[in-house]
Amino acid sequence: MMVNIQEGHASKKDLSRLKWQVVLVISTWTVLLISLLAWSINNINDEMLGLARLEAIANFNKDQAFRSWATIHGGVYVPETERTQPSPYLSHIPERDLTTPSGRKLTLLNPAFMLRQLMEDFDELYGVKGRITSLQPLNPNNLPDEWERAALLAFEDGEQEVFEVTEINGQPFLRLIRPMLTTEGCLKCHAFQGYQVGDVRGGVGVAVPLDKYLSVASGRKQRLLAISGVIWLVGMGFIWVGGSRSRQRILERIEYEKNIWHQANFDSLTGLANRELFMDRLDRALAYAKRDSHKLALIFIDLDRFKDVNDTCGHAVGDKLLEQAARRLEQSVRHMDSVSRLGGDEFTVVLPEVNDEASAAVAAKHILGQFSAPFEIDGHTNYLSASIGITIFPNDGTSSGELLQNADVAMYQAKLNGRDTYCYFTAEMTQRAERRVNLESELHQALKNREFELYYQPIFSMNDHVLAGAEALIRWNSASRGQVPPDEFISVAEDSGLIVPIGKWALEQSVKDMAMLDRSDLPLQWLSVNISTMQFRDKEFAVQLTDFLRSHPHMHQRLSLEITESVFMDEHGDPARQLKILQENDIRISIDDFGTGYSALGYLKRFPVNSIKIDRSFVHDISTDTEHASLCEAIIALAHNLNLQVIAEGVETDEQWHFLQQNRCDYAQGYLMGKPMSLSDFIQFAR
Repeated sequence: MMVNIQEGHASKKDLSRLKWQVVLVISTWTVLLISLLAWSINNINDEMLGLARLEAIANFNKDQAFRSWATIHGGVYVPETERTQPSPYLSHIPERDLTTPSGRKLTLLNPAFMLRQLMEDFDELYGVKGRITSLQPLNPNNLPDEWERAALLAFEDGEQEVFEVTEINGQPFLRLIRPMLTTEGCLKCHAFQGYQVGDVRGGVGVAVPLDKYLSVASGRKQRLLAISGVIWLVGMGFIWVGGSRSRQRILERIEYEKNIWHQANFDSLTGLANRELFMDRLDRALAYAKRDSHKLALIFIDLDRFKDVNDTCGHAVGDKLLEQAARRLEQSVRHMDSVSRLGGDEFTVVLPEVNDEASAAVAAKHILGQFSAPFEIDGHTNYLSASIGITIFPNDGTSSGELLQNADVAMYQAKLNGRDTYCYFTAEMTQRAERRVNLESELHQALKNREFELYYQPIFSMNDHVLAGAEALIRWNSASRGQVPPDEFISVAEDSGLIVPIGKWALEQSVKDMAMLDRSDLPLQWLSVNISTMQFRDKEFAVQLTDFLRSHPHMHQRLSLEITESVFMDEHGDPARQLKILQENDIRISIDDFGTGYSALGYLKRFPVNSIKIDRSFVHDISTDTEHASLCEAIIALAHNLNLQVIAEGVETDEQWHFLQQNRCDYAQGYLMGKPMSLSDFIQFAR
């Protein structure tokens, strides 16, 4: 089978787009959180450094305050001890060493020496290290390292503070150094070095341990990481939910579009391609055939008598039968061929590549073979055949519309040839089809121009040879064709639906003609009028007929409607209600052509029926064919056992009359007693 997949492309693109959108949102969300996290961590680090710097500044200010105090007092004399030996760097000061009246020896401690000892004590107590350094130190121990030298040079250029994070003895510290300016009190010790008040003499550095700050910062970072992780997961949850819902909506839309596309292109009952998709596939196959210069075959299939099965067994059975027919068609063709249902019981098969016309015939025979097997539906066996029309590209047409139309014409010819067969299209078929179309058009005009006429065939009682009734038979006196036999136009009227207005006219005209017979002193017991199944299927038929007859009292108990057996089994036409209304209004019901349809004898007992008519095909051979004779005997006996009257039609010989009379048939009509005749001729005949 050719496959045409065209549904859901836009929605599938939406699904792909949604995927990338979700990835983008996840990436953006993640980058945003990471950026915020990095910013927050950097803030924590900055805050930690800021606090450590403040502590360093506080210690620096403390050192400066102590140095300022010591400088103001010119230093402090302390007893000479192992820790406070006379400073060799103050030897130029005459009063460096003093002896008290009691004999105690004192030595002068300059501010820098005292501050250095204070820093050592502070380091031991609190871990905060201090250092005094200078580019021209009196004490060689105060020589700066590279970082301090760079800071001191920066101070000379106007810098006020330098700090860094570094490790001391493997532990993290914040080192801060600020300039130490020369004051008036400093000149006592450093004037000989050339310093003046306001000069940068050196720097005071403080190293604050960062352990506690790092510990606090680490805790805050861990909490921040945990909170950020939760926020990220919550955001991912919302993204997942939103993405899932969007994906679900897109999937639902894809499924909806697939369903819409499938409904628009496939038959809901059989699952086959419908007319629209069939035409598309045929156009594509034709394009390839024209491009590659090869032949293409179109097979048009119509199920024989499907309408009878559908009417008698019900639409549910008909639907199942169509489903089975579709499956058999699919099994009958190649994988590359395309099977479609145009509607009703009409199917098509496109054979995109055929070598010659015989290939199409092989496919048609295969299809007919598939349909030869019985259809088992709900425990019942149904037999169905098919009529097949075949057209070949390019012989029978070059467009899809032309090929389809000609295949339809060929299929109709197959039905005329007896059904259950196939037929190739010929030009003569087109002419016949055109004549049929013209005939339908002329039927419309005939109805409008009142070109129809009723003929009447007498019905005699077989007991006393008395004229008992007549059957109204329609004739067409065409203005262009002349007298048109019913066999030529009744089937066209039924196919076109014109049988309904024509049947209504015949019913009303027969009632008027009955009144004329009464006025001619030729009263009949009853008048039979044929009612088509299509006419009877109208649920308002019985009500409308009884309303019409109320204004024609002369038809009381004298109208007999001849209907076929299919009427009784039409579940959708509600025959029980219709027949009950007719019975209550004294309208007789006669089953026409009894035994030729899908007979179900149970209906004779269930529904109000007055008589049955033995079909002429059984009567014709009763004097020579024992089977037909036995069948007629059985029908008569059955009818009488059910209190039904029997009318035999097509009686043409004395032998047939005597046989029917011997078997107690009630009434007969046929050429032996009288042919169908116009109303005026019937009046003369009756007289």
